[in-house]
Amino acid sequence: MSHLRSETMQLFQLTVPKDDAWSVANILGTTGAAHFIDLNKNEQPFDLPYTSRIKMCDDAERKLNFIISECGENRIRVNKPRDQENFEELIKVVRQQRNVAMDLLFDNLDAEITNLEQFVS
Repeated sequence: MSHLRSETMQLFQLTVPKDDAWSVANILGTTGAAHFIDLNKNEQPFDLPYTSRIKMCDDAERKLNFIISECGENRIRVNKPRDQENFEELIKVVRQQRNVAMDLLFDNLDAEITNLEQFVS
């Protein structure tokens, strides 16, 4: 028999320094206990502080999809993580191998992705 536990939802406004945004969002996201509300929904996208970073992420995703597609067409096997936990473990290994801080890892990988895309093209 399951027991229902009533919990009260609370609203907090959290201001995070730009340098810590990735780490804080990652930790809150993995708990599954946070719900994010866009307080900037009435702002124009180009006025938001992270617009250029989001564009970089979209561009990196496009490049990765291209590389994965080309691998498929050329019968090159791409190993995907088994699950979210395995993905997080792999990220830690890559970060340690490259000896970079977590908040700098994306920039490090993005440069390599760009080089790989140029090579594959």
